[in-house]
Formats: sequence, structure tokens, C-alpha cells
Amino acid sequence: MKKLYLSALCGLFGLVSMGAGTVHAASYSSYKVKLGDTAYKISQRYTISLAKLKEINPGIEDLNQLYSGQTLNIPKADAIIALGKNYIGTPYVLGAKRFQDKTFDCSSFVQYLYAKQGISLGWNSREQAKQGVDVSFKDMKKGDLMFFADEDYPNETGLNKVRHVGIYMGDGKILHTYEEGTGVIVSDLYNDPKEGDYWYKYFLFAKRIIQ
Repeated sequence: MKKLYLSALCGLFGLVSMGAGTVHAASYSSYKVKLGDTAYKISQRYTISLAKLKEINPGIEDLNQLYSGQTLNIPKADAIIALGKNYIGTPYVLGAKRFQDKTFDCSSFVQYLYAKQGISLGWNSREQAKQGVDVSFKDMKKGDLMFFADEDYPNETGLNKVRHVGIYMGDGKILHTYEEGTGVIVSDLYNDPKEGDYWYKYFLFAKRIIQ
């Protein structure tokens, strides 16, 4: 199966590099309660339990008495994934313009979502692969970046093997974009309806950006 759009660097046309190194990002972002919000609605929106919401907001005595304008802590990983899911189906374009949301390639999609949480990532998948800290496959958690090789480039070595990046959602799922006609999609590492075990087979390594 050919991955025609997993081009080297997945966004090679972005010429500015953010540079290598470790990024340490705070775990939480702020969410302002809106009129009509309830703790349950917020927990569903960000796929976190009410117990977790209470745990990370110890200053709020009663989650059933939220008021408009109140500030809540939300895990950044959940905020990134919740925003990213809003773009399901957004078209894939190789070399898509950065920091806009009409089209994406794999690295611009990841870069865009993280930037919304104040986190700067490199301009292509190989630059992004230099950031963060290494995470083993079994220790991956929501928000970690996953990097993949491409079956069409079997002889690459080192960072040259990196051809694609996506965001781990937990439960064996990846939020990413990788080819025209598909666009932003949630894929399964195993037994994916579209790609079978491709993503597991060509997985290289994971990096943690959010500490």
C-alpha cells in the first residue's frame, strides 16, 4: 500500500525551523465557563471524567454550581485533542500554509493545534521529532506525538526515516492527516478500517511535549 502523500518532512515547504531541543509545556490550560455550560458538558467535550475535573480544580467546591466567566483547569492534551477533532475531514494539502485551518498537512496540523495551547513546534515532522522527551510505546499517553516511517522509503536511516507525525489519543488511536481525499481523521494503530495494521507496522517512536 503506497502512502503517496507521506512526503519527506511532511511539510518540507515550511522553511523556518523552530530548532531542536526539549520542550517542557505546562500540563493545564485555562477554560472560561460559558453560559449554559455544566460540569458534565465540559467533561464530555474534553473526554475527562467529572472526578478528574474536580481533582485538577481543587479550588472549586461544587462542580454543580459553575458560573459564566469562571476559570477551570483543563489538561492541555485533552484540549488539543478536542480542538483537533473539530477538524475531522479538513482537506490534506502537502505543504499547507502554516497557522491557518482551511487545509493541513501532517506537521502543520500538529503545529497548529499545539500553538493554540501556547506550544511552539518545528515546521516539519523531522524537526518536531527532535523536540520533547522519548516515550516508550507502552508508556504513551494522550497528547504524545507519534512518528512514522513510510513503506515507500525502506532504505532511510536515522531521522530520515521520519515521514509522518500524528497525535496519540489514547486507546490505540491516532489523530492526524496524511493523504488527499481523506484529510484529518482518527485512525487505529491496529486493525484500522482503512489501513489495517499499517500504523503499528511503521511506527518509529513517540515524544512527549506536555509534561
